[in-house]
Amino acid sequence: MVSLRAEVRKKLWANAGNRCAFPGCVQRLVSDLGMPDQPTSGAGAVVGEEAHIRSSKATGPRHDPGYPAGKLNEYENLVLLCPTHHTIVDKDGGSAWPLVEVLKIKAAHEERVDALLSDSSNQSPTTTALESRIHRWEELINLAGWEELTQRLNFVHPYLALSDWQSLAETAIWLAGVDWPPHFPKLAVAFATHRAVLEVLISHISDAFVRGQGELEIRRRHKETYFDGPDGEQLYTEAISEFGVNDAVTGVLVLELTRTVNLVILAVRDEVLPLYRFNDGLIQMVEGDLIWGLWSSHPSFDPLDWGRFPREYDLEDIKSRVTDDLHGGDPRNGRTMDVWSFDPSTQADAGTEH
Repeated sequence: MVSLRAEVRKKLWANAGNRCAFPGCVQRLVSDLGMPDQPTSGAGAVVGEEAHIRSSKATGPRHDPGYPAGKLNEYENLVLLCPTHHTIVDKDGGSAWPLVEVLKIKAAHEERVDALLSDSSNQSPTTTALESRIHRWEELINLAGWEELTQRLNFVHPYLALSDWQSLAETAIWLAGVDWPPHFPKLAVAFATHRAVLEVLISHISDAFVRGQGELEIRRRHKETYFDGPDGEQLYTEAISEFGVNDAVTGVLVLELTRTVNLVILAVRDEVLPLYRFNDGLIQMVEGDLIWGLWSSHPSFDPLDWGRFPREYDLEDIKSRVTDDLHGGDPRNGRTMDVWSFDPSTQADAGTEH
C-alpha cells in the first residue's frame, strides 16, 4: 500500500465499502484467505490495493503533468481495487482505462455503496415493494439451501428431499402469477428465463424421478429387475440408456437453473439494489461426493448479453440433443458430456456462449 494520511485512508475504505470498485467485481478487500468471498477470520488479510488514478511518474498510467504534486496521495486521486483489477487498469500504461473512465468507476461504485447503506426511507415505493418481492422469492426457492440442493441433484445418482421438491414447485407456481414492472426490463427477462428453466426441471423430475424413503430419486430401471429372455439384453440397454440420458439432463438443468439464479442477482443489482447480496456474492453450485471430493462454482452467463434474454427451453429438445451427444445414453459406451458447454435453450443454434 502507498503511504497515505490516516484520514485519507479511512475515507477511501469507508466509501468503497470493503469492495473492489471495478464494474461487476464483488471481491472483498479484507477477506478470509482460504475463502476470499467470505468475511475475514483467523486467516484473514488485507488484499485491497489503494491505486493511484493519476500516476506520479511521467511514464506511469494516466500521468497528468498539470495535476498538483501535493494532491497525488489525496482521496480524489485514489481508487480502491482488488489486485487483479489494479493490474488491469494500469496495464500498458493504462491505455485501456483512461483517466475519465477510472474516475467514473470510482464515482459509480461509491454511489452504489452509499445507496445501499442509506436509510430505507429514501427508497421509492416501487423499490421497496420489489425488495419485498425478491425476499419472497429467496424464501420460496430456499436460496440459503442452494448448495445442498445442487449437491443432491449433481450426485452420482441424483436425488432431492421432498422439501426441496416442494420449494421448487411452489416457486414455479408463484412466479407464474407475478408480473414485473416494464421499467425494470433486466429484472423481467431474468425472472422469465429463471421460471422457464425451473418449469422444465420440474417437468423432468416428474418424469424421471420416483419417490423413495422421504425423497425423490432418479429412476434406475436397470436396477429394478432382472432382464432375461431373448429380448433381455436389449431391454437392459434401453433401461440403462434411459438412466444415462436422464442423469445428464438433470446435470444440464441444475447448472442452467443456477445460472438463472445468478442472472436474477445481477438484474437486481443493476436495477433495484446496487449492493444486493453485498456480503454473500453470487450463488454457488456444488458437485462431487464425499468419496471423490466436493467442489463448488458460481455458474453465470458469460458473456452476459441482456439482449439475448429471456431464453426458452423445451424438455424434449434437450433430451433429444443429450441423447445424440451421448450416442444413445448407454454409459457403457464410454461417451460423456460436458454439461458446461451444452446450451439447453432453444437459442442453442445461435451460438450463445456459456
